[in-house]
Amino acid sequence: MQRTIIALSTATLLATAGIALADGTDSPTIATVNGEIITVMDRETQTEQFVARGQQANEEQVLDELISLELMRQEAIKQGLDKTPKMAAEMKIMQARVLANTLLNEFTSNIDDSDEALKAEYEAQVSQSNIEEYKASHILLEDEAKAVEIIAELDGGADFAESAKKYSTGPSNESGGDLGWFDAGAMVPEFSAAAAALEVGKYSAAPVKTEFGFHIIKLTDKRKKQPQPFEAVKEQVRGMLMRTKVANYVDSLHDAAKIEKK
Repeated sequence: MQRTIIALSTATLLATAGIALADGTDSPTIATVNGEIITVMDRETQTEQFVARGQQANEEQVLDELISLELMRQEAIKQGLDKTPKMAAEMKIMQARVLANTLLNEFTSNIDDSDEALKAEYEAQVSQSNIEEYKASHILLEDEAKAVEIIAELDGGADFAESAKKYSTGPSNESGGDLGWFDAGAMVPEFSAAAAALEVGKYSAAPVKTEFGFHIIKLTDKRKKQPQPFEAVKEQVRGMLMRTKVANYVDSLHDAAKIEKK
């Protein structure tokens, strides 16, 4: 009778290297294969992995797969495949990954991610945030010399918005060069740095070169960026909290260990 292998899971791969599927001490035996036991725990673990991959299998199918895999494990051992250096290295890494994932799952399950804890993290992040938004207008030109001429006109009293409508090659020229509100990340670095250095109501004394051309920038207002409401970013805060806690935990393991690189 032909048997179909549904999927090769991590636990399965560990088994093929000669690591027992389960010790059989606490879990009832549901099959033996040449004297080696397969337990209820083995079947439940394999079923969970099917579900995690979006696959479905009944108990009989899972058991049939475990039997087939156990037979292949035994044959691999008979052929000495578990003794090769490459296999030993692969299984060492795979076992480490499985145990590390189990450790981190256990660690994260004990992290307080209640709304109260998340709100406290959110408020801490908001209090540390010092991102500013800028409201600016600009006149974009292809020629630096022309930009210098227009700055001279502005120094002589020319209206910035009217000059933008007349000279600017950018799409904002119809609105007098108005770019609205933006934070530093929304613009190329040279533009953002120049805007941030200006006083409100002032324009750049020299053309600002970017990949788009030469800008004359006028800062019309600035303010501290308002954070998004807690409910809108709660899941992002949860992810950030989890990543930070895990990173700190792993760092603590490094700090407590004696590590020698050769």
